[in-house]
Amino acid sequence: MRRAIAFALLLALAPAGARAETVRAAVAAFPPTLGNPFSGASQPSSEMWLSVFDGVTRLGWTGGPEPGLALSWTNTSPTTWRFMLRPGVTFHNGKPFTAQDVVDVLALLKRPEMARYLIAAELQSVRGARAIDPMTVEIETAEPDAILPNRLAVMMIVDVAAWDGAGVDAFTRAPVGTGPFRLTAWREGTALAVLGRHAGSWRAPAEVSRLEYRLVPDKTARLQSLISRQTDVVTGLHVDDVATVEGMGLKALVFQNPQIKSIALPNLHAGDHPLKDVRVRQALNFAVDKDSIARHIMLGFAEPAGQGAGRDTFGFNPEVKPYPYDPARAKALLIEAGYPDGFDMRIEVVVDNATPDALLYQQVAQDLAAVGVRVTLGSITFADYSRKYAAADWGEADAFHLIWNNAAFQDPIRAIEYFSCLKVNPFFCEDSLVPEIRASSRELSRDKREKMLQGIMARLHDLAPAIWLTNSVYTVAHSPRIEVFEMRPTGIVFENIGFGIQ
Repeated sequence: MRRAIAFALLLALAPAGARAETVRAAVAAFPPTLGNPFSGASQPSSEMWLSVFDGVTRLGWTGGPEPGLALSWTNTSPTTWRFMLRPGVTFHNGKPFTAQDVVDVLALLKRPEMARYLIAAELQSVRGARAIDPMTVEIETAEPDAILPNRLAVMMIVDVAAWDGAGVDAFTRAPVGTGPFRLTAWREGTALAVLGRHAGSWRAPAEVSRLEYRLVPDKTARLQSLISRQTDVVTGLHVDDVATVEGMGLKALVFQNPQIKSIALPNLHAGDHPLKDVRVRQALNFAVDKDSIARHIMLGFAEPAGQGAGRDTFGFNPEVKPYPYDPARAKALLIEAGYPDGFDMRIEVVVDNATPDALLYQQVAQDLAAVGVRVTLGSITFADYSRKYAAADWGEADAFHLIWNNAAFQDPIRAIEYFSCLKVNPFFCEDSLVPEIRASSRELSRDKREKMLQGIMARLHDLAPAIWLTNSVYTVAHSPRIEVFEMRPTGIVFENIGFGIQ
């Protein structure tokens, strides 16, 4: 399988000496909540937020959490974590960062008005926090939480006094964080956000003094902006753009994302529904040619998936293989389940211009039709999708696309939970899995927990709550003038960009 790059790419050493360069990036979307970093934890929003804010920890491509605003942490009891913080950091308004700021943000997320935000839900395990001294904070959880340090990577630290003083709406347009860039110009509805270097950041850029985010929703227009040298970096390209980019003398990079593409197969439909039968769900997995999707649609940049974690994700079970492409076996299972003539199925999907998913879903529908499952693809907006997902109200849809999002925590437990009875308003429920999931969340021994997660992956494979397709990839391109380029699962590390001699 072709692999374009390693996960953290360092093309050359940055030249010595101070620089004052502007980086112009074209992106498909701005964060829907602008400078409010509590509404989500995925790209493209996370990329901009991580230029403005810091988490207590950070996540790389593999392994556990890395130092962020915290330099180290210890588990002082099953429900208590102590974090030793990084000194010398200041907010964009000049205020020194201390342990009290972590306490204040955790308290902010407990306010009733914050309950609608995703990050508040992710930190529900936290009971309270207190500052031991200016650079030490202790966090107590309601029960053992094995991945609290991972969770704290998605909790961006804001100046809560600035949040309260300005009000949420004003804060989102002039956010105050500790990140390497400070937002200097951003108006809702405009196509440009300008950020300047923040010297008080522990990640202060060495060569980038100004960062311009340009909103270019159309993928072709984004690519053209790079070709014409109007921009330096473009994100959200397709894998089939790689040849074009390289043919123009530009740099194309394809990163293996720890997210897994899938079609969720709910088993909580009312009445006598085919997807309630595990044999039907397994049949749908046998019916889809994932190898063909990986080779011909993802052009060899992705791998077929048979579980909700990629090979570099903690908890991945190497013994669990993708369902092989076996239409005969799929038909036999459908006959056994009482559907010899197949059935009709509506799948709702969000197709944006950042991935070749339209072709992917068409291939799924074609493969399912070959075994008698007649698929209607319904395209919906992301806003509608989010509402339906939150309420588990899919109307006439039988199934829907859903990413197993392991990037936020570099751990599969979040995705496992939303394919379980533990999700608020669940769409798939297997009661016997709940004790295993809860036990894995509380197990603090890394080795024991990995085995538990691998066992859950094997159980889920057999239960087939989804048609697993391939892992995701993230395709970006940049100008040859950029010689140092690094990316993390949450986005480009703009502060580390380095330039060659002009």
